Amino acid sequence: MTSQDHLTQSYDIAASQWRTKIEGLGYAAAYRWMIAACGLRTQHAHAIDVGCGTGDFSRALIEVAGPPKCLTLLDPAEQMVATATRSLTHIAPDLKPVVAGLEDAVKHPHDIILCAHVIEHFSDPCAALALLGTQLAPDGKLLLIVSKPHWCNWIIWVRWRHRMIRPTRMLEYFAQTGLSCEWDAPFLAGPPSRSSHAYLVTHQRKTPQ
Repeated sequence: MTSQDHLTQSYDIAASQWRTKIEGLGYAAAYRWMIAACGLRTQHAHAIDVGCGTGDFSRALIEVAGPPKCLTLLDPAEQMVATATRSLTHIAPDLKPVVAGLEDAVKHPHDIILCAHVIEHFSDPCAALALLGTQLAPDGKLLLIVSKPHWCNWIIWVRWRHRMIRPTRMLEYFAQTGLSCEWDAPFLAGPPSRSSHAYLVTHQRKTPQ
């Protein structure tokens, strides 16, 4: 079994209790705060939740900004996708569950990409960002949440073996992959404020000649 297979299996096992933990630790509230701060418009938007887990980022999007025209749930863990689909099927008019990794997903331009704690699991975060860029429409918006260095993340690392990336390094990664950070901020309280950093990312604008 590869390390990726082991990770996927671990997420499948955790699926039944994942949403309860996300809510209890304050991540769902952090997602809602981020979406409100970014002022997203979901009407007519094609959205994708990359590494959707149990769909908590997507639920926050719908609660704060309304349902998008189409919402794809992408995750390599089958039980996570199944749980997210059951949770969102009555509030998302066009829901497309896809069991696959980001590297295996069909390329399609999305107006909104949600991506929480995914690129930390890639051996090459720049490669992960480049893949996200291929899914992002020319005027699309990527809402990215990434683990940052903090002692509490070492507790999480023991199980999930994720990377911790400083915001300054993330800015370098964006520049290297043709992306631009329009907004970034730490979360306001609780475990999210210690473990994660939020980014609103777009394609780099070409300077007129």
